[in-house]
Amino acid sequence: MKKVLTKLTTINSYHDWLSATVNALELSSALPNELLTQLQQRDYLGSVQIAEHVIMPHIVNQSLPDSWLIVSQLDRPVRYMTSNSITTGIFILSRPADSSVTDAVDHLTDESVIRALQDPQLSQRQLQGLFS
Repeated sequence: MKKVLTKLTTINSYHDWLSATVNALELSSALPNELLTQLQQRDYLGSVQIAEHVIMPHIVNQSLPDSWLIVSQLDRPVRYMTSNSITTGIFILSRPADSSVTDAVDHLTDESVIRALQDPQLSQRQLQGLFS
């Protein structure tokens, strides 16, 4: 599973955030549009907010070359469903039956990990350290 940290500025809406996150992966062909559609469809099923200021959208797609865990942090909050203050997204884009995703999600149930992921000073090295 690939783990990526993105720090985004100039994001004005949740939809912009999803688009910027998917496009940052530099995937080929129509896959970014497919992933974006899947993430939007996931939201129709219900909220993915897991903590104050934190969402964890998650999808499974067999066309992905690898599974991804993307921690995306915004410089200012956006509106998500009923909350006006979302600043951290933990995006899980998984290949089918990838055990590394299960391990990562199990690790994310630790409140100290979620708090660490909310830290606006989090670095790529610290992110990798949380999961090693």
